[in-house]
Amino acid sequence: MMKLRIAQALAMFALVGQACAADTARPFLFLKTGERFATQETAGQTVATLTDYVGGKLGDKFEAHVMNDPTKATEFCAAKKPPMGIVTPGFYLTYAKALGMEPLLETRRQNVAVERCVLVVSKQASDDLDALKGKTIATTLAAEERYLVSVVLKGKLGEEVRLKPTTDVEGAVFDITDNTKNAADAVLMEEAAWKVFEKDEELGPKLKAIYQSDELPRDLVVIFRPNAEGLDGTKIKTVLKAMSGDAAGKQILDSIRVEAFADVNSERLAKAQELFNAK
Repeated sequence: MMKLRIAQALAMFALVGQACAADTARPFLFLKTGERFATQETAGQTVATLTDYVGGKLGDKFEAHVMNDPTKATEFCAAKKPPMGIVTPGFYLTYAKALGMEPLLETRRQNVAVERCVLVVSKQASDDLDALKGKTIATTLAAEERYLVSVVLKGKLGEEVRLKPTTDVEGAVFDITDNTKNAADAVLMEEAAWKVFEKDEELGPKLKAIYQSDELPRDLVVIFRPNAEGLDGTKIKTVLKAMSGDAAGKQILDSIRVEAFADVNSERLAKAQELFNAK
């Protein structure tokens, strides 16, 4: 009789354990390389509104982890094994195979029709791109060097590009215009940011763009296949694509400055993959 009661108790503990495991939130990676506000402290709560919404629609639970360092993101993936996330194209191209990433959708940012990067220099600098070979380029993408060199710059500056990591593009621009001691020779920034600087009455006349990248892939919604047990990719896509047409979903998208989630432009991503692999 005692053995029977013990067996029943153990069975009950096992059931409770299973219930707790099923109720545990699964990690969700949100990576924006080099973005100074992409930290857990600053943006964790905002991204959590997205993961809570998605989890509610899927009958699942996710816990948002916001990062701006791809090295720490890979360590996070190895330790916590997230089933899902939103990552940069550079991170995807670098670690897709190692982490078993499958792209589901891409993000369409508000007021950004096309993703491009621009190289900006002092007005007095040379217009010749070759003049930057061996010089210093400040960029938020320094931690994604292979992607930057091969896809963004298309190898035009060779492989010996001297990158200066920054999370403060505005500060890097002021360093150039003020000719400070530690100023970089150029700043690589998003085209949307350049348009703001270009129109600025103080900074615009002191700067010029000498290179514009081709259209680049957008950030990607991915699932990590080895960790995605129980997740239905088709359902995830349906939920995310419907957000822009739902009042609550639209409010969440506005908070993360996303217009909508859209189908992946496979041709654009494949072109970037080809450039990335050619390095």
